[in-house]
Amino acid sequence: MQRTGQTPVMTTWLMLWGLLFTAGMHGEAAAADIASDTEALRVFEESIRPVLATRCVSCHGVDAQEGGLRLDSHAGLTAGGDSGPVVVAGNAAESLLIAAVRRDGLEMPPDAPLPADELQALTTWVDNGAFWPESAAPLRAADFTVSDDDRNWWAFRPLQVADPPQLANDLWSAGPIDRFVLARLREADVTPAERASPQTLIRRLSFDMLGLPPTPEEIEAFLSDVENAESFAAAWERLVDRYLEDPRYGEHQARFWLDLVRYSESDGWNQDAYRPHIWRYRDYVVNAFNADTPYPTFVAQQLAGDELGGDSPESLVASGFLRLGIYEYNQRDAAGHWNDIVNEMTDVVGDVFLGMSMACARCHDHKFDPVSRRDYHALRAFLEPVIWRDDQTAATRAERLEHAAKLSDWEDATADIRREIDELITPYHIRKWRSTVDKFPLDIQDCYYTPVAERTSWQDQMAYLVSRQFEEEAGGPLKSLSKEDKATLEELEKKLAAFDELKPAPLPAVMSVASFSGTPSPTRIPGAPETIGPAAPEVLRRGHAAEPLVAVGDGLADGPGRRKALATWLGDATNPLPARVIVNRVWQWRFGIGLVPTPNDFGRLGQQPTHPALLDWLTARFIEDGFSLKRLHKQLVMSEAWLQSAHHPDVELAQQRDPADALIWRSRVRRLRAEEIRDAMLFVSGKLDDAIGGPSVEAKTPRRGLYVKSYRNRNDTLLHQFDMANGLERVSVRNTTTTPTQALAMFNGDEVLAHAGELAKRVEQEADSPSEAVQRAIQLSWGRAPSDDELARGLAFVLRDDAAGEPQLDSQRMVDFCHVLFNSGEFLYVD
Repeated sequence: MQRTGQTPVMTTWLMLWGLLFTAGMHGEAAAADIASDTEALRVFEESIRPVLATRCVSCHGVDAQEGGLRLDSHAGLTAGGDSGPVVVAGNAAESLLIAAVRRDGLEMPPDAPLPADELQALTTWVDNGAFWPESAAPLRAADFTVSDDDRNWWAFRPLQVADPPQLANDLWSAGPIDRFVLARLREADVTPAERASPQTLIRRLSFDMLGLPPTPEEIEAFLSDVENAESFAAAWERLVDRYLEDPRYGEHQARFWLDLVRYSESDGWNQDAYRPHIWRYRDYVVNAFNADTPYPTFVAQQLAGDELGGDSPESLVASGFLRLGIYEYNQRDAAGHWNDIVNEMTDVVGDVFLGMSMACARCHDHKFDPVSRRDYHALRAFLEPVIWRDDQTAATRAERLEHAAKLSDWEDATADIRREIDELITPYHIRKWRSTVDKFPLDIQDCYYTPVAERTSWQDQMAYLVSRQFEEEAGGPLKSLSKEDKATLEELEKKLAAFDELKPAPLPAVMSVASFSGTPSPTRIPGAPETIGPAAPEVLRRGHAAEPLVAVGDGLADGPGRRKALATWLGDATNPLPARVIVNRVWQWRFGIGLVPTPNDFGRLGQQPTHPALLDWLTARFIEDGFSLKRLHKQLVMSEAWLQSAHHPDVELAQQRDPADALIWRSRVRRLRAEEIRDAMLFVSGKLDDAIGGPSVEAKTPRRGLYVKSYRNRNDTLLHQFDMANGLERVSVRNTTTTPTQALAMFNGDEVLAHAGELAKRVEQEADSPSEAVQRAIQLSWGRAPSDDELARGLAFVLRDDAAGEPQLDSQRMVDFCHVLFNSGEFLYVD
């Protein structure tokens, strides 16, 4: 395809330039493989393991092996039984297991055929290769117990802090991180890559810390500092410190966290209504990273900001974390909808803070990890009393009092007018209330009509969901105003508007939560009468399983305080799992893959740490440093492990000895994330609006991608083309796809072409000659000066002879040249 007006020579030039300057581009195969494995794990855990555990293991497990067959482990599955192999991976039609469950000859299970959905799940699983996680323990029996072996799983053990290795002839290591890394490399007989060039490193650091490229002036200043500094390390540390204090640091790091907690600015599903105030939560996260809020405080503010006390609006805003899930505005099954919402909140807490897939134990005891249904519902019990609040404001007590005083003056002055308005609209409200409530099941209607003082937390939330539909459905209560009443209302509103000068501006609105002040609803395992109290998973409790968890479960019969107690436990310095999880996440953000490659699954279905001693050492240091994320970031990027080049002199040998690329013997080349691509084009063209915070904007507004309105069910922007998270699920590792639509968006998209036009204008204005314009364009886009050959070829393209035969810079060709730069590997990838 060819852009309108584009010359054939330019099409050829684009193709040639792309080929010349994509050398060194490496696909992020490891990240893609992790995403693929994660999906296969999910399918196995949710669809296959329950079938095998409930239908097969009683006759083909540890206690019985009818026909010599065991189906409780991968080894048993592949070994087969007396009749030979039972599964031909990739071919269900030739697999005895599928024939048996289809009751074609053998009839399994013997008591009754499999339900159609289970039969289809098994068939699809075998056709897709019969994936079985390598790290999975044998399927658990039906009676759940937590064993000593469970408690000794690496993620659940207390920190095992070892001294960094002391290595002979170590001329490479700059600190403890490097010594741990080098020790593993020596075990594999692999040497680390050399340090990348200072020019490469400043670009890498700028994107890693700020999400934007460095300016040519910043690069020149850093290179000069390196040349004149007492050591490279001193100059590098000064640069790192500057970037850590740059407010753009918080903007960029926030994006990783927002992906993880499924941040979006719309309800999701159906109407997908925009949430006009949730951006305050996004700004809270940005500010928390910039302020280096200690991680336990960061967790507590999000989980229990409304319960922390004090007079801090930011804590209330932070509790918007619990409002990020999907809401269906027209859902009549309010009870089922709320149950799904609370379950999803529970799942998020498990994934984000514990790195454990708690959802697997919602309906049955986990068959691999030591997580029972009781554990799941005990975690849910912390969240059971939550109610949604839309009437709170991000203001201090003093600000609220001042506002109330000013509002009182307006209310006194407008009392008669407002009374007339109320008398006019009240009949419409009454009819709409009746119409709205009548559409719900009788038990939900009863919740609405129960006085607030007599409600449980669940009943109060049901009433809330009813009231949301009163406001949002069918245009609201005033849509059916008669023509006469509408005219009267408009006249009254004009009179009311005459007093606007007296009315204070509204206080900042927030989406927040509270703990119901009355009776909390009981948490029960479905089908069981017993009430489950709030408690941490049994495997994570101190001491013997029967001992109560400190500060959790005591005095928490009432709703308020439950989430604060949970947050206190999560942030306890003696609780190793949450700290391990966040340290691993930060390593992943900086190195491209975690020390635990499955950052949301520290259980047996996930992968074990590649450097367990290093992970525990970093975690201990993180705790000692007051849970400072900035100090952790600095530690990582100051290490020689991070400073390595992406190019290794003996890459084939290193890959033979470390095919998983897990031992950190080079830097990973990565493609820019969606926001980085868009922001970098705006930045180098000089059009990026660097304002921080505030309401989100439309995609055409030249602000950072972080501030572009994000809808769950819309994926038509350049950001979505390049794998932006959509807020529908918790994303710890983004997919990195390569698709034709990406190439079309970059080559033929109006947005990218417009950015190229702005860059062309900028360099023409800033340069004194065509040669300087070409050089400046490359410096801005690639973070380096062009080679002589690149400069000559660039000039040959942008110059065209005028009528007198003199070479002149062709502005349209300069736009096309800048367009080429944006499509090049050096722009889209970071070494």
